[in-house]
Amino acid sequence: MPRSVKKTLLSPSKITAWLDCEHYLTLKNNPERRRNRQQKKETSDSKKSETLQEEEIGILEAPTDFADMLRKKGDLHERKCLENYKEKFGSSVFEVPEQNREEGESFEAWVERAGNPMDSGYEIIFQMPFIYDGVRGIADFLEKTENNGKVVYEPVDSKLARSGAKQGHLLQLLFYTEAVEDLTGERPEKIHVELGSGERESFLVSDYWWYWQRLRKKLIQAVETDSSTDTKPEKCSHCGICEFYWEECRPEWRANDSLVFLSGVRKTHQEALNEVGIETLTGLAAIPESHLSEISEENFDEESEQAFQTAIDIWAKKSGNNLDDIHSEWKANQKKLPEIEINQLIKLWRQARLQVITSQTKEIPTHFFSEQEMLEKMTEREKSKRGESLLHLPEMNEHDIYLDFEGHPFWQIEEGIIFLFGYIEKKDGEWEYVQLWSHDKATEKEKATKLVEFLHDRYETHPEMHIYHYNHTERALLSDLMNDGDPTSSIVSILGHNFEDSPPEKQQLDELVNAGTFVDLLAVVRNSLQAGTESYSLKEMELLAGFIRNRKDLAEINQQDQQDGDLNEDGSIDKGAGAVFEFELYANADLYGIEKDEDRLKRIADYNKDDVEATRQLHEWLINKRKENERLPDVTSPIPEDQEEETKSEYIQRVEALKEKIISKIEEERSGI
Repeated sequence: MPRSVKKTLLSPSKITAWLDCEHYLTLKNNPERRRNRQQKKETSDSKKSETLQEEEIGILEAPTDFADMLRKKGDLHERKCLENYKEKFGSSVFEVPEQNREEGESFEAWVERAGNPMDSGYEIIFQMPFIYDGVRGIADFLEKTENNGKVVYEPVDSKLARSGAKQGHLLQLLFYTEAVEDLTGERPEKIHVELGSGERESFLVSDYWWYWQRLRKKLIQAVETDSSTDTKPEKCSHCGICEFYWEECRPEWRANDSLVFLSGVRKTHQEALNEVGIETLTGLAAIPESHLSEISEENFDEESEQAFQTAIDIWAKKSGNNLDDIHSEWKANQKKLPEIEINQLIKLWRQARLQVITSQTKEIPTHFFSEQEMLEKMTEREKSKRGESLLHLPEMNEHDIYLDFEGHPFWQIEEGIIFLFGYIEKKDGEWEYVQLWSHDKATEKEKATKLVEFLHDRYETHPEMHIYHYNHTERALLSDLMNDGDPTSSIVSILGHNFEDSPPEKQQLDELVNAGTFVDLLAVVRNSLQAGTESYSLKEMELLAGFIRNRKDLAEINQQDQQDGDLNEDGSIDKGAGAVFEFELYANADLYGIEKDEDRLKRIADYNKDDVEATRQLHEWLINKRKENERLPDVTSPIPEDQEEETKSEYIQRVEALKEKIISKIEEERSGI
């Protein structure tokens, strides 16, 4: 029987969140600490069994947003695992009766009613609830096996991830291991994760047991409601799915003018700034220029200094704002500068100033790096990336292509899909949008091949043409599609090497890459300028270029499209979640019992069209800015040639040597040596 427990209990979902964010448990277990005290009570302590309840009719309730879609995909994966077990073991698969919430059955009462079905000898037990030593949870599956002649039940969890079980997954399984041992007296030897790819990962309990024992003590202490340990919100990997992010943490950061909103800042930078008493974005921006000029040879722009002074004057006139207050801790530390490399510190300081100007004047300022700075950034880059700056950005050409993809990472549990290849080309003096749709893997490969052949033919006819995109995703995805999922070929693609057995389309793509036809405008932007924006996503940069979107339906329909936008500077989540959600509702309309609405595809295409048009307009804006800038050449500069081996840094030499070893190893494996 389970031991007595405290009123507040841990669940596997809490454990996973706590691993990334200690503040999560503070908010979860102490409602009085929340800004929004009406936050919904947790409903995920016991897993939703909606998919299983609906199994007989085969229809699920349509997801309400991107996060809900992922939850339902996880439920579907769990159901597939259950069906596989039933095919193999038939009636020896026991499904634990659900918790009777409608009649107010508590989790504790449910555990009591479920008892110990392991005593009955079932091959598989599904959805087994446990409470043990302050932790509660529901094991997806318990699988009967034998160890030294004794029957033992090993925990199995289904996870949507396709590779690499995460730390949180293992800790959940270790708890189930502990709970199984408490009930049966036998500790399972292994724990297992059924991945979305259909593969199983197994782990020896003994390899992780003592780590779990140490960690669970910290967990119990963290969950105690009377704990006096103070925590504060810190941006982490859990933010994207956290229930408290939008209503609790983000408003707190905004109210406190947190450094998390500083574009390009890392956690180590924040910690270094905090150590010297700089805890706000405005506080960093307000460090006097003279304080930095003493240790830097850089010539600071007088016009930018004046713009910042105007902005800080506006800020100071607002109620509650006082420069002495935000610098009090810094002054107490003798105005020490943080332990950040000086060039990086100046970049962060300038970025903070640009963002303060934007926030106070509503105008977005920019700072372009000097020609020398851009050249230095390119010096030690690999050959394929040495042209990624404004200096080397090609002039616009009538034969250029502007490209963008839309993909669904969980189109099916086992695999994703690129469902739209979109681009614009110039025909008869007008830009024309082309959309290539795929609704299964066969047509995805077909459309990818068609696109590569089109691009290659165009290049052979017009070698001066370029293919512009915003971040490297499009080129990398094409490489993956051409390689038929062969992981070794994927490595070769990343390293930029060719193999004799590569298919024709892959060879064509490699030729385009090696000729420098692909131009990543995100890389050009990052290596050439700073702007007063909180991210460098396409949606932010297109504002600088004066681009106005004509199609807002996609973003308005799916709130998640806007919510996740600040998590990745390349904007991939920002645009991707909305497109993924729309395509999910279209592609799986039958599953959800809803109408197959063709307008969803139109909205996705319209949004994709805006993206490629914004990319073209950003290209034009960058070229014009280069011509206007007296410190930069007004024409495209040639990309630096290869340097002699002895002039390369030791780091670059080590990297290249490692690449050669990897390639040699792959060639040996392929040749059967």
